[in-house]
Amino acid sequence: MTDIKELWEYACNGNIEELKKYYDDGGSINNRYFKFGEGHSLIMGAFRNNQFDTVEYLISAGEEVTKKEYDEICVEMRKFDIMRELTEQQEQSVRMNKSQSM
Repeated sequence: MTDIKELWEYACNGNIEELKKYYDDGGSINNRYFKFGEGHSLIMGAFRNNQFDTVEYLISAGEEVTKKEYDEICVEMRKFDIMRELTEQQEQSVRMNKSQSM
């Protein structure tokens, strides 16, 4: 059977084919890769390495993020919302300045 280190490498490298083989052979979900004193989900391994197709595949296979990872995602989503607000505000300011200079 495939060990978690191999699964982690598959997730981080976007190797959906090997992950699919693992699940098709009856592999269990929600295994955690332990490093730096914490357990990490395969989803976040793929996500942090920009393997977005792999993230989607892992979700479809039933994988889930940890509570800590969920909290991290929520913080990042909040940052994104604020960046969008700032960008929209800046774009509006630029449009106003252009219209006033005409």
